[in-house]
Amino acid sequence: MWLTQLLERNRQCFPDRKALVDSRRSVTWAEFHDRVARLAQGLHERGIRGGDRVAVLSLDRIEVLETYFALARLGALFVPLNHSLTPAEVTGIVERCDPVAVIGETALLDRHPGLPVPIRLPLDDAEFAALCETDGPEAPAMTLPSVPDDAPAAILHTSATTGRAKGVVVDHASFRAIALGWLVLARPTDDIVLVNCCPLYHGSMVVSLTYLAAGATVVLMPGFQPQRALAAIEDNRATHVWLVPQMIRFLTQAKSLGSTDLSSLREVLYGAAPMPPEVYAEAVERLGCGFRQVYGMTEVGGPFVTLGPDEHPAPGTTDVIPAGRVIPGMSVKALDPKDQEVAPGVIGEICARGPGVMHGYWNDDQATAEITTDGWTRTGDLGFIDGDGRVHLVDRHKDLIIRAGQNVYPREIEQALRTHPAVHDAAVVGVPDADYGEVPLAFVVAEDGTTPESVLAHLAGVLATYKRPRHIRFIEEVPRNPAGKILKRSLPV
Repeated sequence: MWLTQLLERNRQCFPDRKALVDSRRSVTWAEFHDRVARLAQGLHERGIRGGDRVAVLSLDRIEVLETYFALARLGALFVPLNHSLTPAEVTGIVERCDPVAVIGETALLDRHPGLPVPIRLPLDDAEFAALCETDGPEAPAMTLPSVPDDAPAAILHTSATTGRAKGVVVDHASFRAIALGWLVLARPTDDIVLVNCCPLYHGSMVVSLTYLAAGATVVLMPGFQPQRALAAIEDNRATHVWLVPQMIRFLTQAKSLGSTDLSSLREVLYGAAPMPPEVYAEAVERLGCGFRQVYGMTEVGGPFVTLGPDEHPAPGTTDVIPAGRVIPGMSVKALDPKDQEVAPGVIGEICARGPGVMHGYWNDDQATAEITTDGWTRTGDLGFIDGDGRVHLVDRHKDLIIRAGQNVYPREIEQALRTHPAVHDAAVVGVPDADYGEVPLAFVVAEDGTTPESVLAHLAGVLATYKRPRHIRFIEEVPRNPAGKILKRSLPV
């Protein structure tokens, strides 16, 4: 019941302060609390009960978080759906999770008319508005069900960069553990205004829940657009903004940046993908605030490692920025292929343990067992932990290239490629090779006139011979998901 307790406390402490803002309206903490209570009762009257799954298909807006909190109040599970998925992908998720209802924006629901769900409830029509209405006669008080901490609260789906999305079952205790551990390190004040540019349909929504727990105001964006994000920061006097590195790159290149008042901005939170050093250096100069790295994973409850503004390197460094230290309440270590913990500084697979980790994958015990070792959850990320406890990420385990027995990390090559003055973006994959077993292939977004020879000549000065790509292919754009992660399976290999 942590989300319900959070809402009740903030109603008592900050009744007239804005809790949520979107492009249409805002609600205070008192209004948020009362609307959620009404919505929970309305959903209960329509037959939704504890343990039921309810799919949510919408762009980010206030009604989405109201729905999440209302379902948590009932003990039902919210199942956010990625609105950019194809009808077949959405149908597959729905068939696996078997929700009793789908709540979403009319335009998005209309794309999926055949979903096998008994109840369809548009959240942008009069019926839904009436469910949340607090101006009419007061409804009889509803007796809240008893929802234990270890009861599932949500099924959050992975970003599926390498295959089919898996449903991650997260309980109420996980949300609370991650939020409280994060707040200890981030030390937020209750006057924070956070502009959330990331979607609420996966684990990154925990960042919003965390700052809501501190009494912050969260401004929701229906999708990322640089000018719109800058306007939201200025108009709301935002103190914090939550972005992925690719969004930061676009923000620093926006024409309206120079005319936007960013004087209220204290901190940029970023995560989900590596931060290129050149993007970091430009962002520090142009945004003029502190930066906090967020490292997390849906299976581990969201953000469980952070690097604060005072720990970031000076702009201009060419080193990879550390992911940071684990939050209180969670534990982290690196394991070798034999499941033995490696020494500080030695590369292994980063693993996490603690109350934030998932129950498991929905109806998939085999997949759950594959990433669990003696209570530790494997992240799939290769990295090391230094002597001061900082986690350093090297690459994804599945992306590792083994060239004639030598480990080659695509992320290192991508970073080197981006240091070429004419290269804007890059992605590297391994391809079969008769002589070496596997070699790197680089896909590069570059200025017109750039040649493969010039790129390879540049790499000769920064990478060992065995790390250099065998071939360079120029493409118009590196495919990425909404979180900024490279979709390597979509590259034209």
